[in-house]
Amino acid sequence: MKLFRLCVLGLQMMLPAAPPLFANDLLVETGAAARGDGAGAVRVEARVAWRNGWRNDRNHDAAWIVVKLGTSDRPRWTHARLVSVAVTGGAPEARCEVTRDRVGAFCAARSAHRGDVDWTLAIEADAGALAGGAIEARVIGLEMVYVASGPFSIGDGDPRSVQYAAYYRSDAQGRHAGTYRVASEDAIRVAPEDGALYYQTRTPQYEGDQRGPVPAEFPKGTRAFYTMKYEILQGEYATLLDMLPDDATFFRAPFAGRGYDAGRGTIRREGNRYVAGRADRPANWISWDDGIAFADWMGLRPMTELEFTKAARGPGEPVPGDYPWGTSSKDRLRRRIGPDDELVRSGDADEAKLTDETRDVLGASYYWVMDLAGSVWEKVVTLGHPAGRAFQGTHGDGVLGDYGRATNDDWPSGDQDGGGYGYRGGGYYERGMADRAFNPYSPTAWRSYGSWGGAPRSIAYGFRAVRTTDDVASDGKRRADAGAAYTPALSDVEAVRLAVLDYMDAIDLSDPSRIERRGHSDLVKRRSWREADGPWNEGSMPYERLRQVAWDWNGDGRTLRLGPPRETVILEPFD
Repeated sequence: MKLFRLCVLGLQMMLPAAPPLFANDLLVETGAAARGDGAGAVRVEARVAWRNGWRNDRNHDAAWIVVKLGTSDRPRWTHARLVSVAVTGGAPEARCEVTRDRVGAFCAARSAHRGDVDWTLAIEADAGALAGGAIEARVIGLEMVYVASGPFSIGDGDPRSVQYAAYYRSDAQGRHAGTYRVASEDAIRVAPEDGALYYQTRTPQYEGDQRGPVPAEFPKGTRAFYTMKYEILQGEYATLLDMLPDDATFFRAPFAGRGYDAGRGTIRREGNRYVAGRADRPANWISWDDGIAFADWMGLRPMTELEFTKAARGPGEPVPGDYPWGTSSKDRLRRRIGPDDELVRSGDADEAKLTDETRDVLGASYYWVMDLAGSVWEKVVTLGHPAGRAFQGTHGDGVLGDYGRATNDDWPSGDQDGGGYGYRGGGYYERGMADRAFNPYSPTAWRSYGSWGGAPRSIAYGFRAVRTTDDVASDGKRRADAGAAYTPALSDVEAVRLAVLDYMDAIDLSDPSRIERRGHSDLVKRRSWREADGPWNEGSMPYERLRQVAWDWNGDGRTLRLGPPRETVILEPFD
């Protein structure tokens, strides 16, 4: 393995470099890490490489990069806020963009490209309150696919699809009148009325409650987003387990039950390390709470069932009975799970041969997202349950709560009939399984389990996460000026920060949703705060008090004003 030695302002390498982390063909190697002379400054070098990358007129793939930091004095890993990520070498020409909330960065080819990518990165991160001891860094990556903004259609033009709870455009009597066009992020009317969205249900627990509306805040897929190219892989999930606190592994490790090994699971513990025997195999035996924990830890979020459809079909009108590869036939499909429990990736199924003309051979979507049908079931946030409709698309912040739980309040949660999510795309269960209506491949519009909120670990259950691009506010909510350029009120250098006491993790208050999500902390600490025109206070404000107040920027562009006029709190930047 090639390692990179980095000296920052005279400081030498502090700890051995981390081992390479694999995500299918994505290779991420972490070099040395060292502190800079600024408060909390850390520099890390890394290598990022993968095969069969692309950028074309339609879209591109990218690596999503996050950094976890630890010290010799503090065994628990913390999520680093990124300041900058620069491409210092390699090919093709590339650029990395740090997200506005600084949770991670997307790295992609700068211009038209098809083939392998291999880059060296210089990463500047903020360790926040991580003080003392030698610094160790681990750079973690996922291969992502860009899904462009714009309208698209849900449902199926074939009226027979209503028996599978497919969405449709309703006529005045609530009958199927064709596909439904999702043209914007505006609220969607759900009713048996002319022009409304509707669907048929025999068992609301599985297909949905037929209620609405779907709020404007619910991510509908007309805004650009990135989705994981593949489902979570066993190597990726083993990395999560390996970096969690010990108590969290009791809740997130999936391999305690009998049948796990025989059911294609290869994650195991070797001493105190978690490893995967087949790192590039899709991670099955993943519950809903497992999946959203991974999403939160990686700074992503769950995918909605509308985004699932957009990622599969793109903007065009679908053919009746279509699969994500754009046809209603499986005859040419070669990317199947073989008798050795592996997805076939050679011969005609080699991804190097992927073009728009071979999508139905490789099972690739319109945007070249892989395995949206087959492999393992996709878990998605549903329209058919109140907990799903309450989803606002907030992003994870890289920090989990107690026992390895996701902390976003708007996300559905609970493995045992928690509600708010469902299943799309079909899944592969056992060797020699014959093709059936739903398994292992399900047509894009079919959703007979689209609102079933039971998500125990199972041989055919996986997960895939997404992230909205920064053309919307960093809390994931819709902006009135969504089409206009966005200028943050504070620069990265001036960003106001808080520190959560139990994790001492820096939080950028330019994303106010981070205040609302800290369900695992009772107190929030800051340098100074005051109410109205009262005296400045040092120390802590009760967490419950902070989460109840509204927020807005002051006119000076440097301070944040929270709360109604009678309970104003002003937070100022650290020096």
